[in-house]
Amino acid sequence: MADDYGDDSGQRLYDMIVRAGTVAAERSGLSARDGAMGETAARIEEALSALRRQLGDQASPGAAREEQRVGAAPEYARLDVRELKAIDGFEELKGIIHSDLEAHGVGNGFVEGQGGRTELVFRLDDAPKVAECLDHLIEETRRAAERAERDARARDDKNRDDRGRTNEVRGDDRTSENCSDGRAVAQKDRDAEPLEDRGKRAREASEAMRDGSGARDRERGRDLAPRREERSK
Repeated sequence: MADDYGDDSGQRLYDMIVRAGTVAAERSGLSARDGAMGETAARIEEALSALRRQLGDQASPGAAREEQRVGAAPEYARLDVRELKAIDGFEELKGIIHSDLEAHGVGNGFVEGQGGRTELVFRLDDAPKVAECLDHLIEETRRAAERAERDARARDDKNRDDRGRTNEVRGDDRTSENCSDGRAVAQKDRDAEPLEDRGKRAREASEAMRDGSGARDRERGRDLAPRREERSK
């Protein structure tokens, strides 16, 4: 259907819904996003449906109409758009509706009526086409809402995965830092040790090594003594 209209109304509706969710998330946290998107989509759909209902029997294709006399002024229909006007982004919605009607060959305009009332005006003979356009926009609103919710969930999943990978990298970095810090502390402790104490510790380690080596030699000598006695016999 969107290709028949040759416009991007679905994308523009999607952008409106996502923008409402983004603003809500910035104001009240991520938990408010989905509710704001759903509410915006519902209000747009209801406002478009209200316009559609105002057409009544005039929206029926082939509805009986009195033949317009040659030279007579055309009749015009006027739809009250108060529900649309109450939505944040009314100017964008006006543009979407106007573009869709124009793409379907329907001349139209938004005019200010009495008491500050805004009306959508078009030729009465175009009422069936207007009904078709409004049905199209209602369906596009539903699709845009579903797509916005689906994309939001996908972004949430991706963000969780990215945070998980980041935390793993940070954990590895902390482990490496701890090992480096431990070696650095040990080296710092040795460097801070008095020279005399370090010399004493080195001598003790050397003596321990000699004692160990001497003990091993003596043990090896005892093992070899019986063999030398046997050879001398």
